[in-house]
Parts: sequence; C-alpha cells; structure tokens
Amino acid sequence: MNRRKIALGPGASSLILIAVVLALSVLTVLTMISARSDEALTARSIETRSEVYGLFAQAERSLARLDAVLVECLKENPENADAYLTMAGEKLPEGMRMEEDRVLWTEKSEKRALECGVRILFPGEDRRTEWINHSLGAEDIWEEDESDFDDFEDSGEEEALSEEWAGENAEEDPAPAEEEGEEIE
Repeated sequence: MNRRKIALGPGASSLILIAVVLALSVLTVLTMISARSDEALTARSIETRSEVYGLFAQAERSLARLDAVLVECLKENPENADAYLTMAGEKLPEGMRMEEDRVLWTEKSEKRALECGVRILFPGEDRRTEWINHSLGAEDIWEEDESDFDDFEDSGEEEALSEEWAGENAEEDPAPAEEEGEEIE
C-alpha cells in the first residue's frame, strides 16, 4: 500500500489564521453594533420613564391643588353636598373641568398625555377624592399620517369596513366556507 503524506506548508496555516482573524473581527464588529443599539435603547427607555414619571408627578401636584380647593369648599359648606359640589366646580384650578361629581384634566408633555380623573366624594367620608381615570397615551400619534386617513374617508372604504366590523354582513351568509368548496387555512 502506498501511503501519501499530507503536508501542510506555511501557506495553508496562514490561510487558516487569516480566516480565524476575519471571523473574530466580524464578531467584534457585531458586538460593537449590538452594544451601541443597547445603549440607544437604554437612553430612550430612560427618557420615556422620566417623561412618564414627570407626568405622574404633575398629576399628583394637580390633585393636591384640587384637594386644597375641596378643603376650602368643605370649610364653607360642611353639610350641603350639592352646594359643596357647585362651589368646588366654580373654584377648580386652571385646566380642570367638572362633569357631575367627577373632575377631569390632562397632563401633557412633548410626546405623551396623561388623562386624569377623580370622583369627588361627599363630605363626611374618609377621603375627599378617588382616582377613576389615570391613562397614558401618545400625544402626536395620528398627526403624521392625517392625509392618508383623509383619503381613506373619502374613498367610502371606511363605511364598508365599519359595517363588516359591526357584524352586519356576518348574519347575511351563515354558511361556512367549507360548504362552498373553499379551503380554510
């Protein structure tokens, strides 16, 4: 039997070394890109949290101003609930509105809005208010694509889709798709 010797010269080992260095370089670049993405995500997360917590703090300060008004109204009308609510409605801090026994207002920042609402409790209860609405939303989410929505409204597709979503078209054809010979995926 003939046995052949496989000899690796300096060229083959150099090629393997170059391939390893290139692979490590690519992994290094990918690691750096991932680290920069994580840094940007962390910065956005910090910005968002500070903005949201700032809105919650503003809401609590607004509630404290409302509470001061309620204490003042309670001193003047301790027994009469209707007079208490009427006086509270007249003395509300700026930016607040009253609907029946609820006070509603919105705290805004650059990108978000916090809808706030409290119910005014009647005199004699332990607390003067209770939270009924505390919802966070994006402020300018629909302003960018407003023209696209206007085009959609003009096309008449909105009415067709709203009828379909309301279920009006579902009752017209109760037969499932299998009976009509169509396959269901």
